[in-house]
Amino acid sequence: MNSIVNSKNFVASRLGIPYENLSQSYIQKAVALGTQSVINFPIQTSQVASPLVTDNLLNLNDEFVVTSYTVFLRTVAADSPTNTQLLNAVPYTYNDTNVFTGTNSANVGAIFNGTLSFTIDRKDFIPAYPARAFYRVGDTQTAANAFFTGSGQKLSNAFPNSLYGFVESEPVKITGRQTIDISVDLGASVIFDDSSVTNYAVLELRGFLVVNAKN
Repeated sequence: MNSIVNSKNFVASRLGIPYENLSQSYIQKAVALGTQSVINFPIQTSQVASPLVTDNLLNLNDEFVVTSYTVFLRTVAADSPTNTQLLNAVPYTYNDTNVFTGTNSANVGAIFNGTLSFTIDRKDFIPAYPARAFYRVGDTQTAANAFFTGSGQKLSNAFPNSLYGFVESEPVKITGRQTIDISVDLGASVIFDDSSVTNYAVLELRGFLVVNAKN
């Protein structure tokens, strides 16, 4: 049987949500990095006044069942990125030193040594999870970086499957009306911002969406 069907059947039986109401979906929030010790990821539309074009947030009346999650990086060569620049920004699952070249941009690797926490209605769902679990350096990478050991030929970063960099979660239901706090704690203040560059940490949750569950 299809793994998605198995997953939907499990979620339906475990959480009491009708199978036919579950739609494959995702939530995503990118956060521009400046100087910070904690990176907060607001994922509800009620929390974000001006979402980025790449954001996909949880609406007030919807529910979402999380089955996997990740944190990754993006960078745009502009202080005020346009929608087109954001949409063209490549996801990075490691601190590619051929890409994050600025004095402060080079610090983005600190994120993978941080600790992710996930709190729902002030109760710890994930009290402390190592962000290192999201770190992936593919078998092929761009040339001229610290991880490249080939002959110098320019290669593309490997991205072998759709769940590359994700970790599985026990199914947990969240809603657009709950108090949800998701963050990566670095343990110390870090400067990430360089002139004419905007670096982003991006949280992505995957799972099943239930639209208008609270109507």
